[in-house]
Amino acid sequence: MQILPSLPSGAASSHPSPVAVWQTLLSHLLNQHYGLTLNDTPFGDKQVIEQHIDTGISLCDALNFIVEKYDLVRTDRPGFSITVQSPLITRIDIL
Repeated sequence: MQILPSLPSGAASSHPSPVAVWQTLLSHLLNQHYGLTLNDTPFGDKQVIEQHIDTGISLCDALNFIVEKYDLVRTDRPGFSITVQSPLITRIDIL
C-alpha cells in the first residue's frame, strides 16, 4: 500500500472550479460551432455562469438557450442540406 503525503493547509486544489470548467467548455463550443468567443455572449460574465450552475441548469441547456435567443447559426457544417439542420448543441457535441 502506498501512502501519499497530505497537502499542506491552504494549498490550492488541483481541481478547477465549476465556473472554470464551464468557461473552458463554453469557449471551445462557441468557437468550434459558432465562431464566437465567450465575451461575445452573456457567458463572458462569471456571475451569469454561476447563476446557471446554482439553479441547476445544464451547460447544454444554457448554451442552447443563447443559441435560440440570438438565433445563432452553426458555422461548423459545410454546405447546405435539403433537410433543416438544427443549430442546437447536443450532448454528443460536448463530448
